[in-house]
Amino acid sequence: MNFDHFKYNKASLPSDADERQKLFKQLEQEFYEELKNSETAKEYFANYRLDSIENFIKTYASRKVHLLQCYEFYSNEYHEKEITELDYQKQAEEMLQMILQKKLFNMQLRWRAGQLVIDGIDIAYDFEFWTKHILDCPFIPTITNHELELMKEYLLRFNEEDDVDELYISWQDYDSLTKKDEHGDMENMPDWYDFYDSRMGTRMLLLLPNHKGTMEDFYLDFWRKPAETVNPPVNNPEPAPYLYGWGTDIFDFAKHFEKDKYFSALFKYYKYYEEKDHRRPNFEDLKETIQYLLIADRPIYLKSHLTWDKALMAAAKEYRNTKIAEALDFAFDEYQMMKELGFSKDKSPEEITKEYANDHLVQLFREKILQGRVQNGEPKDFNY
Repeated sequence: MNFDHFKYNKASLPSDADERQKLFKQLEQEFYEELKNSETAKEYFANYRLDSIENFIKTYASRKVHLLQCYEFYSNEYHEKEITELDYQKQAEEMLQMILQKKLFNMQLRWRAGQLVIDGIDIAYDFEFWTKHILDCPFIPTITNHELELMKEYLLRFNEEDDVDELYISWQDYDSLTKKDEHGDMENMPDWYDFYDSRMGTRMLLLLPNHKGTMEDFYLDFWRKPAETVNPPVNNPEPAPYLYGWGTDIFDFAKHFEKDKYFSALFKYYKYYEEKDHRRPNFEDLKETIQYLLIADRPIYLKSHLTWDKALMAAAKEYRNTKIAEALDFAFDEYQMMKELGFSKDKSPEEITKEYANDHLVQLFREKILQGRVQNGEPKDFNY
């Protein structure tokens, strides 16, 4: 389908980035209100659990905004025209962020044990906030040359089972990362964290007690229990199905609800993209692999002990890691210069302070922990 006359064609969007973001936020709210007030939607939702509807509506509205922002991408994917570009400098900067994430996680381990007081950290969830602003976190010690060389070593070692592209991980999620399996292993711990600990001798930090986290759970229980008393759980022998904001639930609802031909087409394209990805689980990996190999600036050799697809992916990964390692020195020089000059890579301190104050989860945890302390006859502060 030609999207030249699409209401949200990129040519009709504001050229200013801030104005575009403002428009997207406004459209998400409009889509949300449209669903909330739609009789068609209400009729559809009547078949699903009530407690799943609000989240589904929010997710669906957000997904529509995502589709109008990326309509060219999904249209090109549908017609097999995706173009992949590589940016090794950006990936090198992401490796520096991985170093900072590990340094922050080690600080969190000591903070939870009561060994470290950090100006700017009152509650455990503060670490989750700073993981989103890792380059501008004011209290993380500067990356050292030794840590830079350690990252290069990590990138250049070869193990076809490992993957340094771990940026999807919730780097500061203490409960998830330290959870042990039936063998006593922390299977969710990032490979980079394990590598860092093995070279820096910091693995013992994982044995420190979680005093702060235990106390926070204790205080949070005070506001959870009254809510359970006021709203006792209702036993429903045949609960309505939960309406999820992904997969077939999204597509089934779109087919039922969408009347705009462009959005109908976009959801069709999006469904095709998702189904293609599930049918051929290695297809996207192989496409990316071939892109790496096609633009390689040196001879690439395949490992003879691997099958053809694994050999291709291993060769591309080894080449990619080499290129990132080569770009690390420049990224590190820029990082040091920014630190020395006091420049912000992400947002200004004022902007981050404002974002912290507006972070719903941060403020919720702060409020409920303080309430718990007061209800337990303790001071309304974070000195626990």
